[in-house]
Amino acid sequence: MTCLALVPDEMPKLGSYTLFEKIGRGGMAELFLARQETELGATRLVVVKVILPAFASDKRFAEMLIHEAKLAARLGHRHIAQVIDLGRADGRLFIAMEYVEGVDLTALLRHCSERGEGLPPEHAVGIACDVLAGLDYAHRRTTDAGVPLGIVHRDVSPSNVLVSFDGDVKLCDFGIAHANDLVAEDAADALKGKAGYMSPEHARGHVVDARSDVFAAGVVLWELLAGQRLYRPRGPIPLIEQARMAEIPPLPERGFPQHDLLSRIVSRALKVDRAERYSSAAIFQLELEEYLVRTGLLARRLHLGDWIAQTLGTQIVEQRRASERRLPPSTTPPALRSGVVKAGTSTARVSIPAAPKVPLELVLDEESSPFLPPADVAARR
Repeated sequence: MTCLALVPDEMPKLGSYTLFEKIGRGGMAELFLARQETELGATRLVVVKVILPAFASDKRFAEMLIHEAKLAARLGHRHIAQVIDLGRADGRLFIAMEYVEGVDLTALLRHCSERGEGLPPEHAVGIACDVLAGLDYAHRRTTDAGVPLGIVHRDVSPSNVLVSFDGDVKLCDFGIAHANDLVAEDAADALKGKAGYMSPEHARGHVVDARSDVFAAGVVLWELLAGQRLYRPRGPIPLIEQARMAEIPPLPERGFPQHDLLSRIVSRALKVDRAERYSSAAIFQLELEEYLVRTGLLARRLHLGDWIAQTLGTQIVEQRRASERRLPPSTTPPALRSGVVKAGTSTARVSIPAAPKVPLELVLDEESSPFLPPADVAARR
């Protein structure tokens, strides 16, 4: 069995999906921009993750991936990128996901840190609130009989948070990390690339729960506000060891309204002892929303799309033009020219052409910083 290879005159199909551009590849899968077609001719853009043969043929891995993808497909929330389909075609295992025209947080962080700054507090906190809303929904999901599904994301990180050019926030890749861990050659491989956002208990190999996702969301928020990585290479100390120790530095002072209050909120999410953290994503979200109200920033968070347009204006135009050029002539949907491609409740990601990003397991090594700390920016200027 060979991996898919695209050539100009031959666009391979997997079931109802026509794959027309490879947008990423990693250790376990390839990612394609694709067109889904129904029997009656309706079409929409999706992203299809094709599992590499070596992994698709691993029975244990395939069973876990299918189980986790089925759970993820049950998640229908405005802040979760939906799994649309899971299937096999021509001996290939694949997952189809919702498509979002926008960027991931890694791209936004890189853009801001190159200017020596973080995100405005209303947008950093607002994005965190949306991520936490999606997490809380997933954490509370039950079977039809009311039995908790026990869903934990396990890899909340900037590369797994998508922001559309209209300001919609989506958390993606629920459950995939769990399956990916099964096929790692050893524990170090399983943790590689994720350590910077792991809770201490996760980094130590202990059982994770919803509070582990709360910690990871806290790390993401810390970085959005600070404009730099929380854990950075420190001589011989690897990131995974830093995650185990969880020595959290104070939130840098950047003139935030009521900085001490915001710092206390973030610090509680980052407690080493999970019993001292927020007991749920919902409580963390509530604290952040109260901060926005008390500081008068609540209304401003509604203008995330406007801020992205101002921040990435030229890149947005370039990406939309590139998207239209890449699409087959008969399949350029109007939605590509107006913002997010929305079909039902369905989204995955295609990011800025100059710095394409890929999800979760396709991020080969986050040990190398995905955005520059301010000190490095200064050194480059």
